[in-house]
Amino acid sequence: QEEDIKVVLAIANDSHLMADLPWIAESIQLRNIYTDPLNVLQAELLHRSRQAEKEGQEPDPRVEQALMVTIAGIAAGMRNTG
Repeated sequence: QEEDIKVVLAIANDSHLMADLPWIAESIQLRNIYTDPLNVLQAELLHRSRQAEKEGQEPDPRVEQALMVTIAGIAAGMRNTG
């Protein structure tokens, strides 16, 4: 990922990402404060759901519901900030 960023910066001739769009960079930073924990939670919930299926069990409906909430939360964050 860091190599990709270096290539993008070289092509754009910038010192950091979104150098010419600071308001978008700030918006994304603020968004990530809320969406990053949802991403971590979503990964854990997916793990639990897949583990249950792997063990031949039905996934816990509470886990499935929580997974849907994380999807909606991340989608809302992306929609509001791009």
